Amino acid sequence: MPESLPAALRPQIEMLLGGAVTSAARLAGGDINDVWRLGTVRGDTLLKASRRRLPNPFSAEAAGLESLRAATPLTVPAVTSHGDAPGGWAYLLLEYLPPAPDTPATQEALGRGLAALHRTPAPGFGGTAPNSFGRLEQVNGAEENAASFFWNQRLAPQMHLADRHLSTADHARFEALRSRLGTLIPPEPPALVHGDLWHGNVLSTVRGPALIDPAAAYSHREVDIALLHLFGSVPERVMAAYQEAYPLTPGWRERLALWNLYPLLAHLNMFGEGYLGRVRAALEAAITRG
Repeated sequence: MPESLPAALRPQIEMLLGGAVTSAARLAGGDINDVWRLGTVRGDTLLKASRRRLPNPFSAEAAGLESLRAATPLTVPAVTSHGDAPGGWAYLLLEYLPPAPDTPATQEALGRGLAALHRTPAPGFGGTAPNSFGRLEQVNGAEENAASFFWNQRLAPQMHLADRHLSTADHARFEALRSRLGTLIPPEPPALVHGDLWHGNVLSTVRGPALIDPAAAYSHREVDIALLHLFGSVPERVMAAYQEAYPLTPGWRERLALWNLYPLLAHLNMFGEGYLGRVRAALEAAITRG
């Protein structure tokens, strides 16, 4: 892919930055947006841009970043601007955070910072505007409790999208899970969660651990803990610091599979049947170990 900034974007981006873009280095990222580190005479900034017309392509992400910035001591990049540009582009301009090595101190700060985020008072489960999980719309309707939120606003929409992949037996297992959710999920007050806290959305920077690309919502805090464990191991110092600051309800490790049914279903819908085996394994674990 080309390093240079698309011609349709350049005039508006330079106007917003108040000067010429002197360099544009494409950065590795997900499969949804294009990402550049832009150099200007005032310093570097980060540009995310997309021609995929998702609902609220960057306004919801910007709102999520601002909510996290207000709720956690962890570093969250400041939003400079977001909107639409010629050529069908949508853009998000963010503070650029230079990377730094991961250290034991960084890991401990991440654990404490996540605990502080999850202690943020929330008015209820859900009740915020829709946003996105990956390239899929994520609904956040208000619900009475964590179990109804998880089923109605998370699992049910993804199951509907995944219907062509799921068998009659799969649906029966999900219904069995549904009948038990109220007893499987420990009662806790709603928390502000990042919502897409896989390891790729946690950065080690010169300003300490940083959170990016949220799918923020008012939910049960264990959804973040589960996603953090989904695609790789979590340093012991992270969880030790978290547990010291805000202990999890016993049995949280056994509930990882339950919470990760949502991102696994979403990956099944985004990337295909390669994820079906993991969905079925997580479903079985959620039912038998919960």
